[in-house]
Amino acid sequence: MTQQIIDLSYPLDATTPPFPGDPPVEIHIQAAIPADHPPGTPAGSLNVSRLHTGLHVGTHMDAPFHFYNQGYTIEHAPLTRCVGPAVLVDLGRKAAKAEITPDEILPQQAMIVETRRIILSTGWASHWGQADYFTDFPVISAAAAQLLVAWGVTLVGIDTPSVDTYPYPVHFALLGNSILIVENLTNLDRIQQTQFEFIALPLKITARDASPVRAVAIVQKG
Repeated sequence: MTQQIIDLSYPLDATTPPFPGDPPVEIHIQAAIPADHPPGTPAGSLNVSRLHTGLHVGTHMDAPFHFYNQGYTIEHAPLTRCVGPAVLVDLGRKAAKAEITPDEILPQQAMIVETRRIILSTGWASHWGQADYFTDFPVISAAAAQLLVAWGVTLVGIDTPSVDTYPYPVHFALLGNSILIVENLTNLDRIQQTQFEFIALPLKITARDASPVRAVAIVQKG
């Protein structure tokens, strides 16, 4: 058996579409200074850049503080929840504005309870860069969210820009129970197995609500 690492993250650059109302991604070159490289090596520069971005852009993680002032902030996200086995629930191609129901996750209940991490594949990543990506995405139903809370889930990932829409019942349910949320995942169709190793580590941004992450899947290849 060999392992394959699948990148589940979007690139972060000036073309990355921000959530409506959030600032665009800006990367500024602060310095590109010719550098004295050792003899026999290619000429080059000392490159230094600066990043300006919202914390909920691209593939990112929400901490409970996103909705709860008393919830833990992103630097306190338990790393044991960010790394470990996860269950992929392949929902096919969910329709625009469709809800993910309890019936769609019940068949994987035993594995979800065991791993305590669920990744939902709706096919919505195929809309990335299109006008409807942020307006018509599928959402988790409030009933499904309550089921995940009852099962003791600690992390929920999804390939849409948000787990829900206003008035945000799923954010309140999940974050209110200290469950981490990872949004804007991609390449979930490449995993092709129900259980896999999931990694999504946030930056150690102090006292804030979210962070971009580099999310990956580690799968076994026979």
